[in-house]
Amino acid sequence: MEHDERPRAAERGVLRMASANQPLLVAGMHRSGTSLVASYLVRGGFDFGKRLIAADARNQRGYFEDADVVEFHGRALRACTRPDENGHRDWGWTESEHFDGSALDAFRDEATALAGRHLGDRVPWGWKDPRTTVLLDFWDTLLPDARYLLVYRFPWEVADSLQRIQADVFLDHPDYAYRIWAFYNRRLLAFHRAHRDRTLLVSADAMARNPRTLRTQLVDKLSIRLPEAAFNGAFDAQLFASVAGDDPLIPLVEMAFPDTIELLRELDDAAELSSAAIWESKPRNARAPQTAPVLSVVTPCRDHGNLLIEAIASVERDPTPTELILVNDGSTEPRTLRLLGALRRSGYHVVDQPFPTGLPAARNRGIEVATTPYLLPLDADNRLRPGFIASAVEFLDREPDVDVLYGDRYEFGKRSGTVVVPEFSVDQLLESNYIDACAVFRRKVWVEVGGYDPRLPFFEDWDLWLSAIERGFRFHHRAAAPFDYRVRPRSLSVDFTEASDERRTRVVDYVAAKHRELYRSRLPWLTGRAREGHLPQILALLGAEPPEGEQIPLLPLSPSWPEAPTDPILRVAWLEGRVIALERALSRRSRQIRALQEHACLDDLRRMQRVDDGLAPVEDAGSVDDLDDRPVVQKADLEACITELWKSAKRP
Repeated sequence: MEHDERPRAAERGVLRMASANQPLLVAGMHRSGTSLVASYLVRGGFDFGKRLIAADARNQRGYFEDADVVEFHGRALRACTRPDENGHRDWGWTESEHFDGSALDAFRDEATALAGRHLGDRVPWGWKDPRTTVLLDFWDTLLPDARYLLVYRFPWEVADSLQRIQADVFLDHPDYAYRIWAFYNRRLLAFHRAHRDRTLLVSADAMARNPRTLRTQLVDKLSIRLPEAAFNGAFDAQLFASVAGDDPLIPLVEMAFPDTIELLRELDDAAELSSAAIWESKPRNARAPQTAPVLSVVTPCRDHGNLLIEAIASVERDPTPTELILVNDGSTEPRTLRLLGALRRSGYHVVDQPFPTGLPAARNRGIEVATTPYLLPLDADNRLRPGFIASAVEFLDREPDVDVLYGDRYEFGKRSGTVVVPEFSVDQLLESNYIDACAVFRRKVWVEVGGYDPRLPFFEDWDLWLSAIERGFRFHHRAAAPFDYRVRPRSLSVDFTEASDERRTRVVDYVAAKHRELYRSRLPWLTGRAREGHLPQILALLGAEPPEGEQIPLLPLSPSWPEAPTDPILRVAWLEGRVIALERALSRRSRQIRALQEHACLDDLRRMQRVDDGLAPVEDAGSVDDLDDRPVVQKADLEACITELWKSAKRP
């Protein structure tokens, strides 16, 4: 009789299960330990689906998610969200957090059929999908007898995990992790409060410290008994990354996302297995340390507040007395401004630039106010590795002849893994830069070279190292990764990679012109080296002929250089670079003209002449390769630059 009544219940859109076979739904924010919990249940005999999504690099032990359930949830959630908003619609979240639950009415029959597959099952069943969190009320109307295992995890750990899955949406918008965490866990908490008799709320972090506490809670709250063997070997601490309960990141997260930490406290108060005893947001005394700092970390920030907290925490984890200087380089993003204000009120040293000046100038501004003999630039989106500051200070104290200490780097984000950089070699550094800005150097290096060149959009660190070499400073390579380098879709390194050939050429030519005496002094060695990095371009600029047949990247005809700097030294370097660029432009035009003459391309020659004379737009040049998008610079421009260069050289 019971078997006959179930189909009739299903037709009404409500599924009633026998008391011995009530479904168990596992829900919680993505990357919050729901897969770990599901693994215990599956090992204990639960059926979580016939088409489980396969394990992969992001979840090496498996997801334990039924592909049909996940696909259904994704479609339903997309129907409830606005298609024209940024966010993660497959997870039911967009920036406005608008969620149209009425759209779910169209999915009721399909949901009933999906769950109805288990009618008559004799084994315990259920499913696990984090998206269930957004649909808890929906499913509860269809499965009024269901039981729920609700899982939450520390938000800073979820945010870190989402950064490591290499999804562009979280690399571009790191704040999404915290905002979606709050969106999911508000629903989790509200559902638990409304259905305490059928829900078990557990902290994944508390469970990770003693997985068998979950076994006890399942019996006490949901009358689910799992065998002891279900917990043997299922937990791998290396796959569940966490930080200490008093880590400096926690109070910084509270500054940046105060509502998130308040929600975490509410979850802990309500949970049967709480994490309240294993974490604290302990205010840090960010003011002057008790002992005088020996090293200054300078971190420019422009609208990267969501990443800045990780950089700061990485500095504060090192016990070495350190001066941290944050340079607000004209930020306008509201969350970043609120965070910088909170940091300032908490005693952090924040230097404000009224408008964006660029990374080199922002670093210079921070170093100007630094008070220590050792300097360490740290970009706002990177993180120092534990112990680097202490080991660097100890090494430079012990080795007074070393002026710059650099190391390898560990990349995370779009790429992951350790990048091993070479031992120090002048010639190799002349080819291209391999020493990151995140290196410790003595303050006298910065003073004597005149700081970072503010005119460079990138390669400012390469320029600094070449200037240091010219003045006889010594470098040392540390065979370890001192910092984590975040590779984001919109990071500066990606900006350089995606920069136009013309822009990269101008910057390389500028650096080479500024340091051409150093290059010329090494020409006998450089010309014998394999042609790598920027060396072919630089040798061409210096007048050294490459091997026959090798292609040399050419400057555009009329490089759009910014205005000349007023500083006399920088102005000379600028003029040198400008002269060389113009010489190359004219030389290239000569080669183009000769090639067209040899092939009797008279029409192309006429078009080129009209463009060069300023009588026709560049589009009229037709098929002529490499024409610039501006009128060609005439010889008079070159002569004027050379004249000013001589005048500058004669000034005392």
